[in-house]
Amino acid sequence: MGLISNVLGASVGETVDKIAGAIDRFVTSDKERADLRIEFEKVLQARDSESEQTLRAQLGAQERILVAELQQDDNYTKRARPTIVYFGLLVIFFNYCLIPLAFGAAHAQPPPLTLPSEFWYAWGGVCGIYAIGRSKEKMSTQASVDVTTGKPIPQLDSAPLRILGER
Repeated sequence: MGLISNVLGASVGETVDKIAGAIDRFVTSDKERADLRIEFEKVLQARDSESEQTLRAQLGAQERILVAELQQDDNYTKRARPTIVYFGLLVIFFNYCLIPLAFGAAHAQPPPLTLPSEFWYAWGGVCGIYAIGRSKEKMSTQASVDVTTGKPIPQLDSAPLRILGER
């Protein structure tokens, strides 16, 4: 109830109070009002509980996917973003270095070569986001404060890591 009510901005009790105020106009018996109020609370609590369980299941699934991606041994998948960066560098090298060299070796004038602005926007965006992400990762491993949130990172006891030979 806590997470969902925080997200929705109202607790079950407040919602029931609002509904009860509307029902008071139509129901005259105190017993009927109490029974209806209890029934509404049960329905709303069941709804909130189901929503929270669904949210927790989704977060758990996302966590398992991230953990599986980080633990895999496939280096290509781990380096998918750098692959896009390398591909862009290859296209630039081919377009602005190899083609002019080939035309120069043939003593011919190369045609004006320009990559479309969409390429530069997309490739520059990917490179920028990748650089920011890598910088954040490196700063997070070296700093005692999370760069994204500004909150302190809990320090782990390094003795078990030294015993395992990881530090």
